[in-house]
Amino acid sequence: MKTKAFVSLLLLMSLISSVCAFAEEKVVLPELPRITAEELKEMIDKGGDVVAVDTRDNGSYNAGHIKGAVNITYDPNSDPMDRQMMLIGLPMDKLIVTYCDCTDDDNSARMADELYKLGFDQDKVKVLAGGSLRWVELKYPMEARKAE
Repeated sequence: MKTKAFVSLLLLMSLISSVCAFAEEKVVLPELPRITAEELKEMIDKGGDVVAVDTRDNGSYNAGHIKGAVNITYDPNSDPMDRQMMLIGLPMDKLIVTYCDCTDDDNSARMADELYKLGFDQDKVKVLAGGSLRWVELKYPMEARKAE
């Protein structure tokens, strides 16, 4: 029984990898600056002036996020006013790195673009290339939010 579950897990991982590899070729807003997971991890480890913004929904964020990341959900179907009020509260003097959970960078790229439109300097906003999937693939730590 354990072998069957293991084989099923391998097949699922292969499928996800194939889908994301395909998506990686067509990243959203490719003209926006990107940062690699390796570069971001190094900056965080050195205590750099960086704010990671997790664009996923609250449930995904609570299940596991990059340590210190703030959660500002990007939902293209919701009224952007609440999100934009949170975005303008971000520090303009630190590097802002947005991330989502697929390699096409869809939500994180759209949020980075929103930050530019709100007046953030393009040198201070980057998209995490490959998002949280790449972070986890490299076995970098994720932090779960503790239940209150």
